[in-house]
Amino acid sequence: MDQMEEIGRRIFRNLRRRLVEEAMKEQGNTEMFDRVLALWIDLQRAIYLRERQDGKQENCEPWNSSDKGVRDAWNALTHPDNALALESLFYQLPEGPQMETARKALQACNERRDGK
Repeated sequence: MDQMEEIGRRIFRNLRRRLVEEAMKEQGNTEMFDRVLALWIDLQRAIYLRERQDGKQENCEPWNSSDKGVRDAWNALTHPDNALALESLFYQLPEGPQMETARKALQACNERRDGK
């Protein structure tokens, strides 16, 4: 009976350790997605401010922007560490200019990761 109790305790310890590891991993993913969402909002704000200063509303392509604020926001968003969260964001956006911007951001992120 002692051997069976020891096996049960060992299984319980391993299960508890694995559940804690999964919870920590999930928390890390949530933090990563939250960070990328904040960077996405920063980019949208930079685009809005640029359009407001210029006095014209046009479809800004942040990957081609000459505005320093937009470029800085784009570079922060397309950091290689953001690839997984950017992919998730891409699939959550409706089709249109926002989805195209997310697709380009993911492409730029992967290119930076691959050194292209």
